[in-house]
Amino acid sequence: MNEEVTEKPQILFVDDSKVIRRAAVKMLGKDYQIHEAVDGMDGWQQLQRNDAISVVFADMQMPEMGGMELLANIRNSDDDRLAALPVIIITGVGDTEEAKRAVFDAGATDFIAKPFESIDLLSRAKSYARLNRKVVELEKKTGYDKLTGLFSVAIFEEQGEKALSFALRHRLQISAVYLEIVNFQDIYLTHGKGVAQQIITTVGKRLKDVMRTEDIAARIGVAKYAALLPLTSEPNATIVIKRIRESVNKLVFNTGREKIRISLAAGYTSADVTEKQEFSEIMEQADTALQKALASSSGEKVCSFFDKEAVVETGKHFTDEDIHNAFQHVLDGAYFQVPDHMLQAVADKLTPFLDYVANRTDTGRTGTDNS
Repeated sequence: MNEEVTEKPQILFVDDSKVIRRAAVKMLGKDYQIHEAVDGMDGWQQLQRNDAISVVFADMQMPEMGGMELLANIRNSDDDRLAALPVIIITGVGDTEEAKRAVFDAGATDFIAKPFESIDLLSRAKSYARLNRKVVELEKKTGYDKLTGLFSVAIFEEQGEKALSFALRHRLQISAVYLEIVNFQDIYLTHGKGVAQQIITTVGKRLKDVMRTEDIAARIGVAKYAALLPLTSEPNATIVIKRIRESVNKLVFNTGREKIRISLAAGYTSADVTEKQEFSEIMEQADTALQKALASSSGEKVCSFFDKEAVVETGKHFTDEDIHNAFQHVLDGAYFQVPDHMLQAVADKLTPFLDYVANRTDTGRTGTDNS
């Protein structure tokens, strides 16, 4: 509990100007954890992955996806938490009063104009981070996800902690599963909110239909679900996952123009009943396995946390995008932005290239000597 209070609130700053992003990091970095995005699309993808972001600052004008389009995606999201996120639009010097009024009409929480002072960012960050925290606390009091009827995240965690405690006390098997609709963002962008919402709702209902009475299931993200399976070993968890995936993968959705199918990726783990474990720990293991499954080129897209290739020395799996973002920080000279737990992974990626450069250099010197 105390750790959560001392953690820095997380802010997403979206601007195509690296200079502006650097200035924002300098102004806010002492009190907040800043995530940078180069345009609205990059920002939207980060919001899909990180539910800890509490405030968004977004430039109004950007080449790929501007702040207004990002704002529309946020406000139209099927994820209630995301849809209610405070969004501050940054307007340029040349933006008209009509444009600024349109910012509020579109659902922006506030706006600031360039050039801005540190007090402009700090005052809004402080106010809206506090507001978002209160909203999240209120949402935790509700027990069910409105779209699917599955448990809310708060109730899932509460029930999960009790189930895990019982399993550990009596040395009973228990497994955890994370499930996610593959390429859901592409479906959303191609077919729109209506189809996306229908898919989320139908998958949630199908989960309720195929899972056992004793199982605990929740919707924990836009297209992400979690399940806790009491009295279930890791091998038996694969049977449950197979039943769930076969049922969901049979679904066909008619958009009016075409019929589309979906598939679920799954990551799973089992608690070690011989030692004390926290509920958050086994769920992190399941999420790590899910990320490995999503990154897999295999058609099955099912991974166990205990698969050798699913676990790296740091205990975390990094996607290609994680590595790409880390390299971008290196290229920008912002080495401090590379998370400590990724340093070894980045170094490992660079080693073959450095060896190649060394060999090429040696070859070049040899060629010069021979001439």
